[in-house]
Amino acid sequence: MNPTHSRHTRLAHSLSAVGLLAAAALAPVQAAPKAASAPVEALLYSTMPSTAAHRLQMAMDGDANTYFQTVYGMGDGDDFLMLLSRAVPVQSLHIVSGTPEGDDLLANAIVETSVDGVTFTKAASFDAAGVADASMKGAPVAFVKIRLKPNSSVSSLALREVTLTSPEAVTHVAEGPGRGFYDISAAPDLAAWAKKAEMQMEDFWPDTDALLYSDKFIPPNMVNVVYETGPNVTGVAATGGGVMTVNSAWAHAHADDTGLTVHETAHVIQAFSAYNPVWLVEGIADYIRWIRFEPQNFTYRIDPQKSTYHDAYRTTAAFLAYCELHYDSELVTKLNKAVRYGKYDNSMFKTYCGKDVDTLWSEFVAAYVADPKGVLMPPMAAADRPRTLPAVTVGSSKPVSLTSVFGSTGIYADGKAPGTGGVDGEGSAYSAAFLSGPKIYKDVQFQLGPAGGPDLVSCTGQVIPVNAGPASSLWLMATAVEGNQMGQTLTVTYTDGTTDTLSQNFSDWFQPRNFPGETRAVRMPYRLLADGSKDPRTFYVYGYGFALPPAKTVKSVTLPSNPNVKLLAMSLAN
Repeated sequence: MNPTHSRHTRLAHSLSAVGLLAAAALAPVQAAPKAASAPVEALLYSTMPSTAAHRLQMAMDGDANTYFQTVYGMGDGDDFLMLLSRAVPVQSLHIVSGTPEGDDLLANAIVETSVDGVTFTKAASFDAAGVADASMKGAPVAFVKIRLKPNSSVSSLALREVTLTSPEAVTHVAEGPGRGFYDISAAPDLAAWAKKAEMQMEDFWPDTDALLYSDKFIPPNMVNVVYETGPNVTGVAATGGGVMTVNSAWAHAHADDTGLTVHETAHVIQAFSAYNPVWLVEGIADYIRWIRFEPQNFTYRIDPQKSTYHDAYRTTAAFLAYCELHYDSELVTKLNKAVRYGKYDNSMFKTYCGKDVDTLWSEFVAAYVADPKGVLMPPMAAADRPRTLPAVTVGSSKPVSLTSVFGSTGIYADGKAPGTGGVDGEGSAYSAAFLSGPKIYKDVQFQLGPAGGPDLVSCTGQVIPVNAGPASSLWLMATAVEGNQMGQTLTVTYTDGTTDTLSQNFSDWFQPRNFPGETRAVRMPYRLLADGSKDPRTFYVYGYGFALPPAKTVKSVTLPSNPNVKLLAMSLAN
């Protein structure tokens, strides 16, 4: 649910690690103090959406001409949060709000600091010029929060520069990976429930972000989660104004319903200015939870005489899943974008699916009546059949050289500009900070090409010669661009003249779909753009494993004939 929720509460922030950078950033705050020479990194969070032109990092880039600005207004439940990788002594804080033209100045807001993320202390107020100055006198700080005073709002939060003066300078600033900060002060016995829900939200946040992606729109990367009950509290859960409220009485009575926070996280990421049409907004959120996050627990019932596609929640989620299965696999992403920009119309179903929404609904109901359990099950193509990854004996793998077929560069050192090449052919590339040299994954050793040199194969049916002796499994490190690449085939030719055809679906490097035989080999908190800057979203390299007849020797492997499938490494193993 998503009614407007406008209030502020002191939050007891949970500090579990999320993602690669977050793990480095959060854990040290709880641990023993690090040596003074350890780097200090800052993760930035906002409960409000922004755009690529005014992203979070611009609040701490040292350039007074750039600034962070939210798309919508800020209420008294919203926050801007800086989270340091460890507490540092701070002499002063200087925060300048507003745009360079002097618009959107903060005058009714305060700055708070904390060393543990639980207890926050007021450090400064913003003056009439939209500036906040705090003399900290060397006090330890790990968190800096900007929030409005109670019952206040502004049309947009704009921050030109947040300056923290300390003998230990911040060396790196990044957008924090999506997460919730929860408060169980009114329901302390829900600690285990809240912790499980928090981890589910954080684990599935990148997937939800990808499924609800719109170009140049940056959704919120945090939400304050409050557990409470009472006559004025929502019956189950609701999200709005930077706060997700979970009814603690409901949580007590439904120990296994932690997935409801994934539904609410979808609303956080949707970040709509208007929830219209409500049936589709809620249907998309239930689609995220039931179709994508926990399909194994999804149950629903369609009344052929009474149900409609606009019943919202599970009914609409099932209908959207049916349309994606049979017509457009990216329908939800497209419809969500249309709602986000106020352009949704029922005619879009015909635009994307080729049939009007009423015809599609009638078709779905007929399919449901014929087979209620199988209506959302896809036809079982070879690439869709469940399979177990082969077991590998440690030390048995042998990388296959791809030097002769590397045709482009997909891995660059940070700060290098890929230009017009990269993984997608438009200048976007992997960072060598996470992907270089030998890699061991699932006990299989891979040899990647050199960063900045030829290290990527765009598959066009190349034949890869193999001279590795007998092997019982074939392994790839690969990805896809321009969406998921479905039903791709590789041909393995053996020395006895026989062949095997292997079928595989390849996930887009931004949208993991967990296809059979596919795992997330490398998760990256950003990719490099054509000019060398960072796109602070999560991208992946995937691992793929195929069982081979152990008594045969591989002579060659023929790659798929699809340049949108990108191969980085290949190995054989026993």
